[in-house]
Amino acid sequence: MIDTELITKAKKKSTLIEKIDASWREFTESLKEGIFTVPFTGGYRCVIKEDDMLIEGYSGLLLIDKVYYSHKTYSLKIPVKYYPFKIYGIYDQGGCFIAFVSEPEIGFHYLGMSDKGHTICTGEIQYLNPESLGLLKEACLKIAKSFRVINLESLGTVILPERFSNLKNILSNKDKDVSCKFSELDKQGLIERII
Repeated sequence: MIDTELITKAKKKSTLIEKIDASWREFTESLKEGIFTVPFTGGYRCVIKEDDMLIEGYSGLLLIDKVYYSHKTYSLKIPVKYYPFKIYGIYDQGGCFIAFVSEPEIGFHYLGMSDKGHTICTGEIQYLNPESLGLLKEACLKIAKSFRVINLESLGTVILPERFSNLKNILSNKDKDVSCKFSELDKQGLIERII
Protein backbone atom coordinates (compact mmCIF):
# COMPACT_ATOMS: atom_id res chain seq x y z
CA MET A 1 0.00 0.00 0.00
CA ILE A 2 2.76 2.44 0.93
CA ASP A 3 4.63 1.61 -2.29
CA THR A 4 1.75 2.65 -4.50
CA GLU A 5 1.33 5.89 -2.52
CA LEU A 6 5.04 6.69 -2.86
CA ILE A 7 4.94 6.00 -6.60
CA THR A 8 2.03 8.37 -7.14
CA LYS A 9 3.71 11.08 -5.05
CA ALA A 10 7.12 10.61 -6.71
CA LYS A 11 8.33 13.26 -9.11
CA LYS A 12 9.48 12.50 -12.62
CA LYS A 13 13.16 11.44 -12.86
CA SER A 14 15.59 13.87 -14.34
CA THR A 15 16.87 12.65 -17.74
CA LEU A 16 20.24 14.21 -16.94
CA ILE A 17 20.55 12.11 -13.76
CA GLU A 18 19.46 9.00 -15.71
CA LYS A 19 22.23 9.64 -18.28
CA ILE A 20 24.85 10.18 -15.56
CA ASP A 21 23.70 7.03 -13.75
CA ALA A 22 23.84 4.94 -16.97
CA SER A 23 27.25 6.34 -17.84
CA TRP A 24 28.59 5.56 -14.35
CA ARG A 25 27.23 1.98 -14.49
CA GLU A 26 28.83 1.47 -17.92
CA PHE A 27 32.16 2.83 -16.61
CA THR A 28 32.19 0.51 -13.55
CA GLU A 29 31.26 -2.52 -15.71
CA SER A 30 34.18 -1.80 -18.05
CA LEU A 31 36.49 -1.56 -15.04
CA LYS A 32 35.31 -4.97 -13.80
CA GLU A 33 36.08 -6.55 -17.20
CA GLY A 34 39.75 -5.57 -16.89
CA ILE A 35 40.20 -6.80 -13.31
CA PHE A 36 42.19 -9.98 -12.69
CA THR A 37 41.72 -12.17 -9.65
CA VAL A 38 45.15 -13.16 -8.42
CA PRO A 39 45.13 -16.96 -7.97
CA PHE A 40 47.40 -16.91 -4.91
CA THR A 41 49.45 -14.56 -2.77
CA GLY A 42 53.20 -14.29 -2.54
CA GLY A 43 56.02 -12.84 -4.57
CA TYR A 44 56.26 -14.21 -8.09
CA ARG A 45 56.76 -13.14 -11.68
CA CYS A 46 53.79 -12.95 -13.97
CA VAL A 47 52.90 -11.69 -17.42
CA ILE A 48 49.46 -10.56 -18.55
CA LYS A 49 48.62 -11.69 -22.09
CA GLU A 50 45.21 -10.60 -23.31
CA ASP A 51 42.73 -12.23 -20.90
CA ASP A 52 45.22 -14.54 -19.18
CA MET A 53 47.80 -14.30 -16.43
CA LEU A 54 50.98 -16.35 -16.96
CA ILE A 55 52.71 -17.10 -13.65
CA GLU A 56 56.31 -18.30 -13.74
CA GLY A 57 56.74 -21.70 -12.09
CA TYR A 58 60.18 -22.69 -13.41
CA SER A 59 63.19 -20.78 -14.66
CA GLY A 60 66.36 -22.73 -15.30
CA LEU A 61 68.13 -25.04 -17.69
CA LEU A 62 66.25 -26.96 -20.34
CA LEU A 63 68.13 -30.21 -20.97
CA ILE A 64 66.97 -32.80 -23.47
CA ASP A 65 69.52 -35.61 -23.51
CA LYS A 66 67.70 -38.97 -23.66
CA VAL A 67 65.56 -40.95 -26.11
CA TYR A 68 63.22 -43.70 -24.96
CA TYR A 69 62.13 -46.37 -27.44
CA SER A 70 60.92 -49.96 -27.10
CA HIS A 71 61.67 -50.16 -23.34
CA LYS A 72 65.27 -48.97 -23.84
CA THR A 73 66.90 -45.63 -23.13
CA TYR A 74 69.46 -43.97 -25.40
CA SER A 75 71.44 -40.78 -24.97
CA LEU A 76 71.52 -37.98 -27.50
CA LYS A 77 75.12 -37.47 -28.58
CA ILE A 78 74.48 -33.74 -28.83
CA PRO A 79 71.96 -32.82 -26.13
CA VAL A 80 69.57 -29.91 -26.54
CA LYS A 81 70.35 -27.23 -23.95
CA TYR A 82 68.77 -23.84 -23.42
CA TYR A 83 69.04 -21.30 -20.61
CA PRO A 84 66.99 -19.61 -19.23
CA PHE A 85 63.99 -21.79 -20.02
CA LYS A 86 60.76 -20.77 -18.35
CA ILE A 87 57.55 -22.68 -17.69
CA TYR A 88 54.40 -20.76 -16.83
CA GLY A 89 51.01 -21.71 -15.49
CA ILE A 90 48.18 -19.99 -17.38
CA TYR A 91 45.34 -18.62 -15.24
CA ASP A 92 42.17 -16.97 -16.50
CA GLN A 93 40.85 -13.63 -15.23
CA GLY A 94 39.00 -15.40 -12.44
CA GLY A 95 42.23 -16.99 -11.18
CA CYS A 96 41.45 -20.53 -12.42
CA PHE A 97 44.26 -22.68 -13.83
CA ILE A 98 44.06 -23.46 -17.57
CA ALA A 99 47.32 -25.07 -18.80
CA PHE A 100 51.12 -24.81 -18.95
CA VAL A 101 53.23 -22.99 -21.56
CA SER A 102 56.94 -22.36 -21.95
CA GLU A 103 59.16 -19.54 -23.11
CA PRO A 104 60.71 -20.25 -25.53
CA GLU A 105 58.82 -23.18 -27.01
CA ILE A 106 61.46 -25.91 -27.32
CA GLY A 107 60.95 -29.65 -26.98
CA PHE A 108 58.75 -32.61 -27.88
CA HIS A 109 55.90 -32.42 -25.40
CA TYR A 110 53.64 -29.79 -26.97
CA LEU A 111 50.03 -29.95 -28.07
CA GLY A 112 48.88 -28.34 -31.31
CA MET A 113 48.70 -24.59 -31.72
CA SER A 114 45.93 -22.77 -29.88
CA ASP A 115 45.18 -19.11 -29.22
CA LYS A 116 47.61 -19.40 -26.28
CA GLY A 117 50.46 -20.79 -28.39
CA HIS A 118 51.57 -24.39 -27.97
CA THR A 119 50.45 -25.64 -24.58
CA ILE A 120 52.55 -28.29 -22.88
CA CYS A 121 51.29 -31.87 -22.95
CA THR A 122 51.66 -33.14 -19.39
CA GLY A 123 50.81 -36.73 -20.41
CA GLU A 124 51.30 -39.06 -17.48
CA ILE A 125 52.81 -36.45 -15.14
CA GLN A 126 50.94 -36.52 -11.84
CA TYR A 127 50.38 -33.09 -10.28
CA LEU A 128 47.86 -31.38 -8.04
CA ASN A 129 45.82 -28.45 -9.32
CA PRO A 130 48.32 -25.57 -8.92
CA GLU A 131 46.28 -23.49 -6.45
CA SER A 132 49.39 -22.17 -4.72
CA LEU A 133 52.82 -20.99 -5.83
CA GLY A 134 54.40 -24.06 -4.20
CA LEU A 135 52.14 -26.46 -6.12
CA LEU A 136 52.78 -24.55 -9.37
CA LYS A 137 56.56 -24.74 -8.89
CA GLU A 138 56.35 -28.43 -8.03
CA ALA A 139 54.34 -29.22 -11.19
CA CYS A 140 56.63 -27.10 -13.39
CA LEU A 141 59.73 -28.85 -12.02
CA LYS A 142 58.19 -32.23 -12.88
CA ILE A 143 57.50 -30.94 -16.41
CA ALA A 144 61.08 -29.64 -16.79
CA LYS A 145 62.42 -33.06 -15.72
CA SER A 146 60.07 -34.88 -18.13
CA PHE A 147 61.28 -32.69 -21.01
CA ARG A 148 64.67 -34.36 -20.59
CA VAL A 149 63.46 -37.59 -22.24
CA ILE A 150 62.09 -37.88 -25.78
CA ASN A 151 59.56 -40.71 -25.78
CA LEU A 152 59.50 -41.79 -29.43
CA GLU A 153 56.24 -43.65 -28.87
CA SER A 154 54.50 -40.54 -27.55
CA LEU A 155 55.76 -37.56 -29.52
CA GLY A 156 53.89 -34.28 -29.38
CA THR A 157 54.55 -31.29 -31.59
CA VAL A 158 58.33 -31.08 -32.18
CA ILE A 159 59.76 -27.58 -31.71
CA LEU A 160 63.55 -27.18 -31.87
CA PRO A 161 66.06 -24.42 -32.65
CA GLU A 162 67.47 -24.38 -36.20
CA ARG A 163 70.83 -25.83 -35.16
CA PHE A 164 69.02 -29.13 -34.37
CA SER A 165 67.38 -29.36 -37.80
CA ASN A 166 68.49 -33.02 -38.36
CA LEU A 167 66.80 -34.12 -35.16
CA LYS A 168 63.74 -31.99 -35.87
CA ASN A 169 63.36 -33.26 -39.46
CA ILE A 170 63.52 -36.90 -38.38
CA LEU A 171 61.14 -36.61 -35.43
CA SER A 172 58.56 -34.31 -37.01
CA ASN A 173 58.23 -36.37 -40.21
CA LYS A 174 54.59 -37.49 -40.17
CA ASP A 175 55.14 -39.89 -43.12
CA LYS A 176 57.43 -42.22 -41.14
CA ASP A 177 56.46 -44.48 -38.27
CA VAL A 178 58.29 -44.69 -34.96
CA SER A 179 60.58 -47.58 -35.94
CA CYS A 180 61.71 -45.67 -39.07
CA LYS A 181 62.41 -42.58 -36.97
CA PHE A 182 64.45 -44.63 -34.53
CA SER A 183 66.44 -46.28 -37.37
CA GLU A 184 67.15 -42.87 -38.88
CA LEU A 185 68.40 -41.51 -35.53
CA ASP A 186 70.68 -44.55 -35.21
CA LYS A 187 71.98 -44.38 -38.81
CA GLN A 188 72.84 -40.71 -38.50
CA GLY A 189 74.73 -41.39 -35.26
CA LEU A 190 72.56 -39.05 -33.18
CA ILE A 191 71.97 -41.56 -30.37
CA GLU A 192 73.84 -44.25 -28.42
CA ARG A 193 72.47 -46.88 -26.07
CA ILE A 194 72.89 -46.31 -22.37
CA ILE A 195 74.34 -49.41 -20.75
